[in-house]
Amino acid sequence: MTIASQSIEEFKECLYQMQEARKLVTKEILTTGHINAEKVQIFKNTLEEMRDERTSKNHIRDIHSRGTTFGINIQDEIKGLQKDHEFLDAFALESEKEESFNDRLKLSDLPGLLSKFSKDRESFDAEVIKCRAFLLDLIDTQVTGKKPLFITDWDGTMKDYCSQYATNLQPAYSAIVMGVFARHFTRAFAVLTAGPLRHPGILDLTAIPIDGPVLFSGSWGREWWIHGRRVVHDDGIPEEGTVAIGQLYEQLEEILHEGEFVQFALVGSGVQKKVDRLTLGVQTVFGQVPEDLSARYIDAVRERIHRVDPNSQYLVLENCSPLEIEVCVHSSGAVWNKGDGVAALVESNNDSLKIGKVCVAGDTASDVPMLQKAAEENPDEVRALFVNVSMELQKTIVNIVGDTSRTCFISCPDVAHAAFAQIICELAA
Repeated sequence: MTIASQSIEEFKECLYQMQEARKLVTKEILTTGHINAEKVQIFKNTLEEMRDERTSKNHIRDIHSRGTTFGINIQDEIKGLQKDHEFLDAFALESEKEESFNDRLKLSDLPGLLSKFSKDRESFDAEVIKCRAFLLDLIDTQVTGKKPLFITDWDGTMKDYCSQYATNLQPAYSAIVMGVFARHFTRAFAVLTAGPLRHPGILDLTAIPIDGPVLFSGSWGREWWIHGRRVVHDDGIPEEGTVAIGQLYEQLEEILHEGEFVQFALVGSGVQKKVDRLTLGVQTVFGQVPEDLSARYIDAVRERIHRVDPNSQYLVLENCSPLEIEVCVHSSGAVWNKGDGVAALVESNNDSLKIGKVCVAGDTASDVPMLQKAAEENPDEVRALFVNVSMELQKTIVNIVGDTSRTCFISCPDVAHAAFAQIICELAA
């Protein structure tokens, strides 16, 4: 019997329920150091559902809503579930024994598991050795006497890219090793992402406890979640513009419930509400949305902008690309980048970039301002860990840092996760 295609709501509900399980598993392991096998069953069940006959061999899953059926690529979601299932099964098995958390993590062999999933195991293993050495130098406090700051981008740096932002869910294995590494070896481990904090945002998509060992930000660091509250840096944003963005977001929620445009909730960026803008996905990286449908959606967005701001006083449609568009609030002229986000972090957290070592991690040119800010404040102790960047960008990064020994270039986030796991097994008490 053929299984009917899933609705958008059913698809998201299935994955979000599983993500809640990830959060619970991660929190329990971070708190107690073990987990029982019963709590891992949902990963196997969700993986089986995502790989049923509604998903093709090339990972395209049929989704329907209001009479419209379309395909989405769920390769990232499936791979994350596969790795979690294998890792957590092994960890739960070791949890039945009397070993310490470090022993359980070592026997679960996360680096070996991630190497198995890589495209080139030999190159992956060599990169892990290099990244481990870089991180060991970073966390060595003999000279500075202070644990380091670790400031990182998210997508492409600590998390693989996903075809749809709304289900760009962090695996538990990643959350566990990031959380333990942050807690033991850094004085602050901060995630600075371009996406929003909520609805959905990094606080919904991560599996790390949001009031735990890692700090999270959205909107290029304009909004931070610190000590259980949202701290907003809205410099240069007029109040009328903030109101207009909120009204437009409500308008777009309406058109996403109309039959023709329902799939755009899962296309690329989806609809992201940030402090000073909305980012809207209009096409997938695989070009799955018909061009005429994408064009009609953009026209519908323009029409709703006109409803909210008929005289174009507060909102502007800009940064249009083949994959997404942005509706921004007219600002006072100041341009905010991730370097400003880093400054906002240290101010909000009563910290300083001048103290100890500072590592900045990223994967694109948009992350370079974070590194520049850290290098300006602490030129002798700044370090850079960048993922899958071009040779040209590597040269830029080395020039900013000024010392190749304080830079590390790797090919994927899992190299960092494997290196975190190795260091935890060796050094975490």
